[in-house]
Amino acid sequence: MQATTEINKQRKVQDDDLFGAWEPAAPVAASTPHKKNWLYGGGILAAAVLAVAGVSYFTKPAAPTFSAVAVERGDIRRTISATGKVQAVTTVQVGSQVSGIVAELYADFNQRVKAGQLIAKLDPSQLQAQLTQVQASAASARARVQTAQTNVLSAKASLEAAQANLSRADSVSQDAERNYELTKSLLAEGAASKRQVETAQAALTQAAAQRLQALAQVNQAKAQAQASESQLAQAQAEAQQASASVEVAQVNLSRSSIVSPIDGVVVARNVDVGQTVAASLQAPTLFLIANDLTKMQVLAEIDEADVGQLTPESRVNFTVDAYPNETFRGSIAQIRLAPQTVQNVVTYTAVVNVDNPDLKLKPGMTASITAVVAEARNVLKIPNAALRFKPETVGQASKPARDLQVAQRRRSAEIYRVTPEGPKPVRVRLGLTDGINTEITTGDLKEGDQVAVPALQAQANTKQGSAARSPFTPSGPRGGGKR
Repeated sequence: MQATTEINKQRKVQDDDLFGAWEPAAPVAASTPHKKNWLYGGGILAAAVLAVAGVSYFTKPAAPTFSAVAVERGDIRRTISATGKVQAVTTVQVGSQVSGIVAELYADFNQRVKAGQLIAKLDPSQLQAQLTQVQASAASARARVQTAQTNVLSAKASLEAAQANLSRADSVSQDAERNYELTKSLLAEGAASKRQVETAQAALTQAAAQRLQALAQVNQAKAQAQASESQLAQAQAEAQQASASVEVAQVNLSRSSIVSPIDGVVVARNVDVGQTVAASLQAPTLFLIANDLTKMQVLAEIDEADVGQLTPESRVNFTVDAYPNETFRGSIAQIRLAPQTVQNVVTYTAVVNVDNPDLKLKPGMTASITAVVAEARNVLKIPNAALRFKPETVGQASKPARDLQVAQRRRSAEIYRVTPEGPKPVRVRLGLTDGINTEITTGDLKEGDQVAVPALQAQANTKQGSAARSPFTPSGPRGGGKR
């Protein structure tokens, strides 16, 4: 009860401060109406005065406000940001060129391997059977070659015999011709009969026929020799084909043993013992081996609007989620010309080389990249808000960012230095900007000068404070007091 009385006393004091303390007048007799009218008139007058004061308070324009920011000296860096993936410089996919069942595995995740080291083996039974089959075919082809060679020798012997028979037939024909001529001469001298001439002529005809027969036999022997040589060539070709099939089967059998092509670390293993590997149109990937994890690279996707600013001299820093408090440094090694278009957004891939001696970076990590494309050290700089400030816009919405871009593109602007007499314009030339601050290259400014920037938030705070201090609102808790 005592606490309630104390609160009411405090509220009465606050109300008295606002409206003025007053005491109720002494009772007025009903016989004095002019005093009552005077009281009513005074109350109306007081209410009118308060209303006029409140309207004047709210309609009075707020004084222009702005903030003053000091011109500083420091560094300005223009950067571009991107994301990328960490990967090893050289990564080899180890596959299988033959089909089969995985019989043995000799390498696992994170294991270091050497070039030529056996890391897996397929079941070789089917490949061994294929090798045996083609070896038998090759032996049969070699036997056919020997048979063809024998036929060639026989054909050559037949040809020689036919040529010898032709030579004998030529001799017999010549002898019969001489005998015929001699017999005709003897007939003319009367030393031989006509019958002898006819006999000599018949012998000559018979010898000529035998010669023609021998000549035909020679031609036939030559044709047989040529056929035998052709059969030999065919047999030899079949033997070579069989030998090639044997080599292929041997290579396939050797490929059942999977070896590492490079020195490195096994990043991924995609098969298990007993799994069937089918190598038909595409070689299946069994292992993924990274050559050297102490040398990594980041493939960063750079927007087409920023790719022209990157050079091999650009300094690149990036972070990964695994080590958020650690910054890694790299260098631009390559900007690939192949564009990547995703949802009408064109990007280019920048290859960033980075050393990884502690093996902290792992393939597949997402990197948040920041590349410094321009830098100015120990220069005068002002906030970009100073480029948007105009005296007529103090306390109002600032100019659009387009005006700031125009000023930066023209490399000159008019800013306002804060003086005791108010903001004074100063013409300056602009240099590098990082989006927050801009370099001042020339102009009547020095370090420590104050420049004006819009203060919209200050005006908003002022309006909120004015509403809180309304003359119609008590400054203390409402209610509980006497009036």
